[in-house]
Amino acid sequence: MLGLKQSDLASKAMITRSVLLGLEQPGRKHPDQLALSKLRDAFRAEGLMFVDANENMGEGVRWAKPSGRVWVDSLRYARVMLGYTLDELSEKSGVGRYVIARLESTERKRINEQSARRLRDVLFDQGVVMLDEEAEVGAGVRLRAGFGRSA
Repeated sequence: MLGLKQSDLASKAMITRSVLLGLEQPGRKHPDQLALSKLRDAFRAEGLMFVDANENMGEGVRWAKPSGRVWVDSLRYARVMLGYTLDELSEKSGVGRYVIARLESTERKRINEQSARRLRDVLFDQGVVMLDEEAEVGAGVRLRAGFGRSA
């Protein structure tokens, strides 16, 4: 969501890139709690907040403050949360790869509402909820209950 390279994020968190890469490995057994804490602090300093799982919804991430973003601005984050490429999401949704890339672009001129709604529905079916901006917090994404680590 921040658009940072791994090396830049590692630097902001004051950890090495190799530690960051290790934290990103799905097969890791015992993540370094100090490194995770530093990483969380770095994300917070950049304006992101983590949303904990509860009985109704899974974990997620959102902007800590309202910024005027609309839910379509979180499409890329939802896709990445699921680990989908543009081609995979295109195949699952029936929305063209080029249309998805345009919707995910921060420099888009207009929103193809029909395609955006279709993507939102498919992402929801796959386990991701788009979080609208609210009065006190910004937009984001989170897993539905029963999906991901919150299951």
